[in-house]
This record gives sequence, structure tokens and C-alpha cells, in this order.
Amino acid sequence: MPTAPTHQPGHPAATHRLTEIGLRALYELHHQRYLDYAHLLLGPTDAHLALRASFEYLTESRSDILGTANPAEHIWQAVRQRIHLLAGPRPLQPVAHLKPALQDAVLLHLALGYPVTDVAAMTGTEPAHVHARLRTLGAQATQR
Repeated sequence: MPTAPTHQPGHPAATHRLTEIGLRALYELHHQRYLDYAHLLLGPTDAHLALRASFEYLTESRSDILGTANPAEHIWQAVRQRIHLLAGPRPLQPVAHLKPALQDAVLLHLALGYPVTDVAAMTGTEPAHVHARLRTLGAQATQR
């Protein structure tokens, strides 16, 4: 009995390959930004280890991630989590009192200098949300 070629749309192997390509494309789109973030908190050697661990996790979870409404947000959270696990609390002390989304805005926009639109794209949020977080930070600073 002949089997269906794996290149046919809808075939499990073809679907698996498409999800792998989609995941890799999303990951590589922001890879340099992820690496810069990791360098900021870890240094070069550990930064590469964190990203490698992130991509391995993402590869294992690719169908779950790409099936969500916001894959970019899930990829960012996986990358962020692995970086923070390796970094521990010390490099985050200056922003530890901030909520995670505000930490991201501060570190990515203010420390690394990425435009708000880039921060929004890589973290899977809207530019307006990043602006709002940064305004919150400004309001907190004026109240002190």
C-alpha cells in the first residue's frame, strides 16, 4: 500500500517542517536583539548559552507556540525566562522593583536604545503599550 509523500500539504511531516520554519523565522527576526539583551544581563559566553537553551525549548514547543494568538510574545517570554534564570537577581537589581513588562521596556528601550516599535515587535505587544509603560516609569520617577 503506497504512503503519501511527505511534501503533501496537511501531511504530519510537512506540517512539522512548516512549524519549524515558522518558529525559526520568528526567532531569527529578533535574534540580535535577544542576544543584546542577554549580553546586557549575562555577558557574551552565557548569552549564547541562554539563547541556545531558549531555541531548544522553543523547538520542542513549536506547535504550541505557533498555535497561539501571539507567538512573538511566547518566544520572548521563553528567551527572557532562560536569560533571567542564568543571570540570577544581581543584574536586575536596578529594575527589580518594576513589573516584568516595565523591566523589558526599560532595558530594551532605555538601556539598549531600541526604538519602541522594535521593543513592541520583539516582545509581542503594541507600541502604545510600550509607550504607556515608559510613561508609567516617568510618572513614578516624578513622584519620588
